[in-house]
Formats: sequence, structure tokens, C-alpha cells
Amino acid sequence: MGYEVWADVLRLKGGDDWQRKLEDALRNRAAKVLLVADAVSVEKQGVRNEIQIASDIARRIDDKEFIIPLRLGAFDAPFLIAHAQYIDFENSWATGLGELLETLESSCHLSRNAGRDAGIWREVHLIHARRVQHQPENLLSNWLLIERLPKAIRYFRFPDGVPQSAMDRGIESAPWPVVLFEQGFLTFAHQHDLQDHFGPLLPLKAAGICPLDPFLDQGWAELSIEPWDARNRFADLARRAMEQFFREKRLVPYQMSGTQVAWWAPADVAPANQVWFQMGQWSGSRQIQGYSAKRRVHWHFGVSVAARSGPIRHVRVISRIIFGADGQTAFDDPKKMHRLRRSFAKGWRNARWRDMLLAFLQWLSNGRSSLAISVSSDEALILALPPAQWTSKVSIPLAGDDQEPDEDDPGIEEEIYDYEFDEIEIPDEAAPTPSAA
Repeated sequence: MGYEVWADVLRLKGGDDWQRKLEDALRNRAAKVLLVADAVSVEKQGVRNEIQIASDIARRIDDKEFIIPLRLGAFDAPFLIAHAQYIDFENSWATGLGELLETLESSCHLSRNAGRDAGIWREVHLIHARRVQHQPENLLSNWLLIERLPKAIRYFRFPDGVPQSAMDRGIESAPWPVVLFEQGFLTFAHQHDLQDHFGPLLPLKAAGICPLDPFLDQGWAELSIEPWDARNRFADLARRAMEQFFREKRLVPYQMSGTQVAWWAPADVAPANQVWFQMGQWSGSRQIQGYSAKRRVHWHFGVSVAARSGPIRHVRVISRIIFGADGQTAFDDPKKMHRLRRSFAKGWRNARWRDMLLAFLQWLSNGRSSLAISVSSDEALILALPPAQWTSKVSIPLAGDDQEPDEDDPGIEEEIYDYEFDEIEIPDEAAPTPSAA
């Protein structure tokens, strides 16, 4: 914006007496001091020394707004700047920058020379940059496109007077995905799929049926279900169907720190060695579980899933890493799990995460070109494999997207797990069909 800025990354060179130069800039050149503040920065002794110098200058020149804290994260303000009103960059960098420029404009009447430091700033930020090339690049997403939906969604009611607790128990243990709605539930399943489960004490009454496509686009007016609510209820049903699918594959749930659940395969469920995959143009092999002798922990690749009906109907798959001591149970200490995630996989690059996801999906699908997630006795949610891909008109050379050597990562030359996929018959009604999505 044309302000002359002094910062160590812009002004210091090898061999400089940085402490003397910094103090000279503070005492003799600074019109304002911008303190980039978070929990780590304000605890550094060097930063506190600079705050002390800046605070002395503020008193000498009688400028109570000489120090302007820029809040990048929560922090305990040192005593000398406890009174200073910070500018919030944590929630929105753009909003923070706008407020900072407004503050400088109103309180710091300095001449500006547009572009004076732009060259220096650009050089600093391009030190490790790579040039964009005008060559197309295929990009793989973590979206599994929905090739086929169930035909309809159904509403069943319980008789009046049924205790809420009885309804809740029946719904939670239902053999097919159902979600509570008013005095009953919504489901893709037929009445004959569910009546035996609920039994004679909870007789079901068919109270409505709606084609699924109009339900997702327009809602269900007769039941006062708005479109946004319809999409949320579809997402809930799809999630329950996928969780049931994971349980049938003997995957185990792990509650993440938020509301999401990660599903992972114990050591006796997933292949012990590398899994070969061939999905579209991507092929290779990766382990989806292993043991780190260095850290003495078992690690397991897992996923969290969320169905979305717009703008493109898909299931989003988020990659996870779960740790445990014996290969069968996950650590129950969230802090320990968090520390391991931060340290264990810090050297893993995009290519590795991509390949682990593809290997996991190859194993999970028994080598098929789709995942059939049953939602009733004769229908399934069909998810296409591989995940959706797009082509970018430009690309950036990654100078070898290979990971640095990792003691926890067996080499490609090791034995690849060679197993035969079970032959699973998919009913004609659920057989995947080509999609133009």
C-alpha cells in the first residue's frame, strides 16, 4: 500500500548485528509498531524485549497507539500492551487488513510511495516458489460421485401413545438406515424390511412416499420439509448407511475431537503389507496400516465421510490416521493421539495421502469400480470409483512429489499384499450404471 515497512525478513542479511539494527529501527525510524501476536510469539523473550523498547518510545513521544497488536490467534497480552486494542486477523485476514489500513490512514499521517517495497516483498515470497506452466494437469479429489440414488424416501408413523424411549431404541437398532421424524421416521427401506424389527408392539403405518430427486430439490411440502432440511435428512440417512457398511467390513469407529467419526481397520482386518491399486490413471501400492518400531505404536489409515446432495451429488471422504498400542484398540488419550498425528505424518506429502486413500478404497471395494452401500433389501447408494477428478489448464512442477525417507514407511520394493477379492453379487437393481456427472 506504499508504506515503508521494516521487518527482519526484508531488511536483515547474513552477518548483520540484528539486535542493534532492530533497536535502531524501533528507536529512530518507526512511526508505528505492528506486533504480530499469537500464543507463541508473545512468550518469546526477544519479542518481549522489543515490546519494552516500543513501550518506552510510546511514553516518550506520547503516542498511546504506538503499538498496534495484530491478533493471529488467542494470546495473553503482556502487561505493557494490556490496554492496546488489537486488530483481529484470526477470523478473516481480509477484514483485519482492511481495519489495519483504516487505522494507519487515520492515526499515522505518513507519505506513501506505492510499490516502493513491492519488489523486496515479492522476492521474499518467491524464494521457494515454482513457476506455473501452461500445461494441463489432472487433479484427483476426495469426492466419490453418487452414480445412483434410491428411488424414493418413505415416511412411517408409529401409533399414538408410543413412548419416545421405545421409538428411539427401535430407530437406533434398525437393520436399515432410518432417521426420526415427528411421530415416526424417514427411510429408504420398505415396510417389509422393518416390521419384523419393530415387532407387534410398534406396528408401522405407511404415511407417505416421495421420489428422492424431487425431495432433494424441492423438499416434501405435505410434511412441511423444506429443501435444506430434506438435504440434511438425506445426508443423515446416507451417513448411517455408510456406517452400517463399515461395520459389515469390520471397521471400528473412533470419535474425533469434533462431531466427526473416523472409521479404521484393526490389524487383523486390513492387509498387513502394501495394497496394489489401479484407479484410472493412478496406480501403485501403499500400506494402509503398519507398526512404527521407532515410536512403538501401530498406525491405521481411516476415513470420515459426509454425503452432499449439491451442487454435485457426492460423498466426501476425509483421510485420517489412528494410533494404538496393540493394533486392535485406539489410544483413548486425545492429546496423545493429536501429538502423534502432528509428529508422525509431518513429512507425508499429497502424493502419499492420495495413494493411501486409493489403496484403502481398492481394498474396501474388493477391487470393483464402485461401492454399493445398501439402504434397503433391494436398493443401494452407488458410489463411483476412482474419486472424481478434474483437469486444470495449468500446472506447477513439484520437483518430485516424493516424500523424504521415513523410517515408518516401508519401501516400494517390499512385498505387496497379494490377495483375491471376494466375489460379491450385487442385485440387478443396485448394479452401477454409467453416469454423466
